[in-house]
Amino acid sequence: MRYPASEAAMLIGRHFAFAIASAFINIIASPDAARISRFKMQKLVSFIYTLCVCLVLATFAYAESLVVLLEGLGGRISSPGIVSLQKELSVIPNTRVALPLAQHNWREAVKLIRQQKPETKIVVIGYSLGANNSTYAAKNVKHVDELIAIQASVWGRATAVGENVDKAIEIYNPKFWRTAGLGAKRLVGIHFSYIANSDSHFYADNDPEVHNFVFNEVKKLADPTTPAKSVSGIQPEGTVGAQDMQKVKAAMALLKSESEKLGPAKIEGTDTMDGNAVPAVFFGATKMNNNFTLVDEVVKEAGGTATIFVKRGADYVRVATNVMRDDGSRAIGTILDPKGKVIEFVNMNEAFYGEATILGKPYLTGYEPMHDALNNVIGIYYFGYLVSGSLTSQEQQTLER
Repeated sequence: MRYPASEAAMLIGRHFAFAIASAFINIIASPDAARISRFKMQKLVSFIYTLCVCLVLATFAYAESLVVLLEGLGGRISSPGIVSLQKELSVIPNTRVALPLAQHNWREAVKLIRQQKPETKIVVIGYSLGANNSTYAAKNVKHVDELIAIQASVWGRATAVGENVDKAIEIYNPKFWRTAGLGAKRLVGIHFSYIANSDSHFYADNDPEVHNFVFNEVKKLADPTTPAKSVSGIQPEGTVGAQDMQKVKAAMALLKSESEKLGPAKIEGTDTMDGNAVPAVFFGATKMNNNFTLVDEVVKEAGGTATIFVKRGADYVRVATNVMRDDGSRAIGTILDPKGKVIEFVNMNEAFYGEATILGKPYLTGYEPMHDALNNVIGIYYFGYLVSGSLTSQEQQTLER
């Protein structure tokens, strides 16, 4: 019988551990045992015990490729597809598929990943709230080769996936009513792509097409020679590539550096925009409300769109922008979507980078909180590129600039 390399290593390690233990028992049970001094016997016991533990732990901990699975709320009862996926992926050579973890035990996944050698390929797969929490697992380790999220829930929190994740895919149902939000598109970050399908939430983890797609993704990393499974109707919509996101980050850095040249951010008094009173935000002595010089100069150099938001109560209002309404006018006085994913990050005093919808149009964006001298959040810096279709499409002139 043939074993995958990782499983063979485990079996060999266990064999050596048991062999050493057996030899030790034979020594202490032999008539010659009495000739060994007590001190030497203690040292021998300590050495043998340590060697056995190290062998067993090492052979269980390491694998050439490691797959971590996170179940949805309700564990195995509500996530039978994750349980069966563990068995299906285990046949891929050079791969260790850990037993599925309850979604709230994502820290155990972090511990397991941290045990691996640096060259081990890591795949994290989560379903429902397990998909949400897979983002936290990825954030707390040095590197993840691929993250696959199956119908993440809008009712659970998640964090943006960073540059330590080489590839991230979310499978979601765009029809909110069909999943009651449990499988709606939610996760964001660098290197993210999305796959829309029509699965109900409680079937999503059991869909054979989804299983075949996941199998093919894992085998590409672990053993490309393994035959691929047939998949129809499941293709990523587009990927936020590292090169694209670096353009957003570079433009954001330009926007912030130019604002800092004017002076520190502060709030002084109020202004009227679209008939509503809003706080007046200044950079030094320069008021930004209805002042488009800064945002237009940055866009002239970097392309795309730029905005300065000011905080008004729980809302963030555009006071300087070159994001346009459909009628061609500047979208000043409009607010950041209070139910969108961006505001969640800003309210946690965190930056957001990823795909976002602005006034009904898709953008590749960056949002960073703006602070005053007392480190209070008083607004937001925004920069983004309007995109359509694939987020890496070279046809988008704004991304080519």
